[in-house]
Order: sequence, then C-alpha cells, then structure tokens
Amino acid sequence: MASQQREYPVGTTKQRILTEAEKLFAVRGFEGTGIEEIARNAGIRKSVIYYHFKNKDQILQTMLDDFVARGVAFKKGFFERYAANFMEKLDVVMEEMIEFMEQNRRIVTILLMESIKNPQQVPLLELWNFQSPAAREVVASAEAHHIDTVKAFDRNVESMHEAFFMLSLPLVGYTVFADMWCERYGYARKQSQKAFVDGFLWYFRERVLKRRSQR
Repeated sequence: MASQQREYPVGTTKQRILTEAEKLFAVRGFEGTGIEEIARNAGIRKSVIYYHFKNKDQILQTMLDDFVARGVAFKKGFFERYAANFMEKLDVVMEEMIEFMEQNRRIVTILLMESIKNPQQVPLLELWNFQSPAAREVVASAEAHHIDTVKAFDRNVESMHEAFFMLSLPLVGYTVFADMWCERYGYARKQSQKAFVDGFLWYFRERVLKRRSQR
C-alpha cells in the first residue's frame, strides 16, 4: 500500500499554493503548469500567488528547499535514535528512508522530471552533492553520534559518483516507479520493498563498506 503523501501544513495561503503547485508539477511538469492553474486549484486569484512568490521558479525552489531541510532533519533523527547500534539497525533505517521518500513522492517525481528536462540545472545533482551545506550538516551529525558508516564516503568525486549512481538514483527510481511496477506485474508491494532493501543493503555492505575498510 502506498504511503500517504505529505502535505504542507494547512493554515496559510502560501502553504496551500505550495501544495497545489506540487500536485500539478508532479503530473504535468514544471513547464506544463501555469500560474493560473495553480491559482484556480488553490481557490485564489493569480495576484495572490505573486504576493507570496516572485514567480513560478521561486515556488519550485521553495519546495526543494523545504524537502532538503526535512531530509536533513529526518537523517539527523535516525542517527540520534540508532546511534548505539546503527549497523544492526540498517534494515530499519532503510525502511524508514523508503517511507520518507514515499511520503514525498510528488517532490521526488518533480526532481526526476526536471532533472531530465533541464540539463542546465539538474536539481538531483544539486541535492545529492556531498559538498553541499546540507550534506555537510548530515555528515557532522553522523560523526557526532559516532556513526562509522559515514566514513565510507570520502566526499571526493569517486565517492559522489558511486553514491549517486549506485545508491541515490536507485532509491529515487524505486520511489517513483515501485507502485506502478507492482501494479503492472501483480507483484506484492511488501515483497517488492523487501527485495529492494535487501539488494540495496547488500551493495552497501559488500561493495561500499568492505572495499573502503580495506583501504
């Protein structure tokens, strides 16, 4: 069963604009969605959107910034919860990560779509940059809780390449396509998630951790 999609907190016009824009961007794409359509779905005048946001680009950037901030807080949270036995809890950590991604499937879908359509910016590459302030904050939190797995990533180009193509991108792809794949082929969603987690962690343990422990 798919996780319930996270919504922006109800209560302000700005949050309603973000929620409706995210829904539209995830289906029609950024370029395929107009300000008028966002306003209509949010039940407001177009001028109200321009009161809160300079343009459509700022709406998208606000979504991305919010996703990054929540991702950092989420990762810092499981470092704190599982600091005492992190390696033994990798399966649980991975399941929580998938749940977080699925709750944010719309923004993950937007990230994937816009990265394909916009070769000048490629937001996925920006978000999964080990040298970004957000990534440094996550690493600092892991180190503060003595999470040794963070040492597997040296924050150089080779580590970024492996993490992006072998870990991050598969997680993005699974988030976007898992439900569609399972529905098409009649595969149980729980079985699908277990297979993905097992494969993901096999690579992480056998290829990433072991190889780098031998350096």
